[in-house]
Amino acid sequence: MRDNDRAVVRMLVRAREDFQDMRKRLDNRIGRKADGTDQNVDDGRAMPAEDAAAFSGIADAAHDQEAAVEKQLKAVCTRFPVHEWLEGVKGVGTIAKGWILGEFDIEIATTVSKMWQFCGLNSGMVIGKRRVENADGSFSAVPTDTMVRGDKLTPGFVAPFNKRLRTAIVGVLADGFIKAQNDYCMRYYYPYKARLEQSDNTVEEVSRAGTPARDVAWKDAKKAHRDRAAKRYMMKMFLKDLYVAWRTVEGLPVREPYAEEYLGKKHHAA
Repeated sequence: MRDNDRAVVRMLVRAREDFQDMRKRLDNRIGRKADGTDQNVDDGRAMPAEDAAAFSGIADAAHDQEAAVEKQLKAVCTRFPVHEWLEGVKGVGTIAKGWILGEFDIEIATTVSKMWQFCGLNSGMVIGKRRVENADGSFSAVPTDTMVRGDKLTPGFVAPFNKRLRTAIVGVLADGFIKAQNDYCMRYYYPYKARLEQSDNTVEEVSRAGTPARDVAWKDAKKAHRDRAAKRYMMKMFLKDLYVAWRTVEGLPVREPYAEEYLGKKHHAA
């Protein structure tokens, strides 16, 4: 039953994105902003009033469908026991819940490290996989003897993480946490970024496209680089708490992260 619910959530998230994309494209073509006001453009997009009204109606219909899908998604998310915990995290909206509940399989995620890997937050090395065509025309990801970075795309190898999920977690939800100034932002994002601004530890950084990476101290790295690192750390701590809450409410065993279980480092929930 849970697999069916996850499939429904994924379908609704993608349907909502489809309608949103169509609405944005139509608004742009008719020179209309998201708030309904006219864009400041003069590039020949003017059209007769009746045609403009027709296109506006289509865009409005797409917006209505987008809202209807989001309403249904909100209802389906309540089928998951961890929904109540997610409700208590400021900055986690309906779409973010959809990504989390639809993409993560908490039964497979026996450790939080697997969740980190799945959404591209593991900077360690993992077994590289290549895409191989089967006899029936389908494709499989076949493990190789080559190790690749768990958080980067390596030419010739299948992505070792869910690219869309990483965008949702690090690119969208992290910004939502900062905008909401929630506990994870205040406890992890700002302090971590402040530490990097004073850190002499080195990190690889590319100064400009096409040039080789070089080692620089974190304090001398680009602000955007430190910002991304702080966001990744914040989201790893969020996923750590999510892992514990989700596995607990589902009655599944919970393991401490490697750093806590074997290295003695402790993390306290926000």
